[in-house]
Amino acid sequence: MQELAHTLAGAGRVDSATNLRGQSASYRARVAFARLRDAGIEPRRLFAIYLGVSALIEDDLGSHRTKEFRIVQAAKAAHRLASGTHKSWEIFNPLGPDIHTELHAYPRSSGLVLRKIGEKLEKAGEFVAGEAVQEIIAIKTKRFGEHPSHFPGWRPAWAKSEG
Repeated sequence: MQELAHTLAGAGRVDSATNLRGQSASYRARVAFARLRDAGIEPRRLFAIYLGVSALIEDDLGSHRTKEFRIVQAAKAAHRLASGTHKSWEIFNPLGPDIHTELHAYPRSSGLVLRKIGEKLEKAGEFVAGEAVQEIIAIKTKRFGEHPSHFPGWRPAWAKSEG
């Protein structure tokens, strides 16, 4: 978790989502972490997201088991916490009341940026995930029951016949 705290603290300043087009994936990932820091997102919440996504993937027998899938899904969840630029202002209207205007811009969350964010999450959680994921699955199963992929007769969507 110290790794995530260090990443958030060293992320630099936030840049507007409208300025990110054409920037490198590393720069855009750094700005994403700066947004998370400025939004008050704690490192332990990012850590919990990584562990939760890892547990969900492990528990679902029909899910992809690749490292890339896991880190991208965790990064998507983290990126959603504070991804956009939001501004509002008043425009003078000589014929009546001022006009309220807003701008909501969201950077694209795809490709290399998500991989860079996910790699940071993976680096922070990889040593704990082995044991913690099994405990998380056990707690989830006790509270909510088995994942549907564990039911008798379950087959993955790609193996089901059409018709």
